[in-house]
Amino acid sequence: MYDLIAPRDATMENFYVEVAGGPSRRVLELACGSGRFTVPLAKSGAHVVGGDLSETMLERARSVARETGAKVNFVTLDMRDFQLNQSFDAVVIAANSIMHMHSTEDFARLFATIRRHLAPGGNLVFDVFVPNARLLRLPLGERQLLGSFRHDELGEIVVEETISYNPTTQISEANWYWSTASNPSFRRTSLRLRQIFPQELPLLLRQNGFELVSRFGDFDRRPLTPESWRQVCIAKEGT
Repeated sequence: MYDLIAPRDATMENFYVEVAGGPSRRVLELACGSGRFTVPLAKSGAHVVGGDLSETMLERARSVARETGAKVNFVTLDMRDFQLNQSFDAVVIAANSIMHMHSTEDFARLFATIRRHLAPGGNLVFDVFVPNARLLRLPLGERQLLGSFRHDELGEIVVEETISYNPTTQISEANWYWSTASNPSFRRTSLRLRQIFPQELPLLLRQNGFELVSRFGDFDRRPLTPESWRQVCIAKEGT
């Protein structure tokens, strides 16, 4: 069901392949999930390692890779602390996954581990939501429609979301409620996501040894504007 709510997106895939992938490139994707970017990166000719904390997600990613003929080395890891004994031309953290870092210590450990694995001149490439003030101020417990999807076995699934936001920690507590017509709220998915504001992001990177090289408002490389709802970023180790 994760793949229903986070389907393939050609523009996102093309961006990550163009910036990080290509023949003989060495690419590490962190929080790779079910492999929706790992596989296109591998198909571009890159040598790819995909890491995730969830073995269940990695099993799904391995299945997708086998189905498509993509060669990927999938490993179970916590992206705050791992050692692969190799270096990479690019490290990718796609689809807002960096928001799973909650504390200053989490970010420090993440970026230190990435620096240990980046080859000289390598890129850190990631995307992250621009915090939405309206969503973060929703009344406690009020459900908002996130989307509706067609499942092969369960039929039409509706997903609703509630959000509780703590402005002092900048962490939002989100719950996704999955329902069918005959089985309301049959599943709940909980997410704790650290909101990263646009003015904060360059400082956060700089504090942890990186410099923001490019930042776009979407994967088509349009400028970041007040109307943008995501930050698409390329960073390098600072000098």
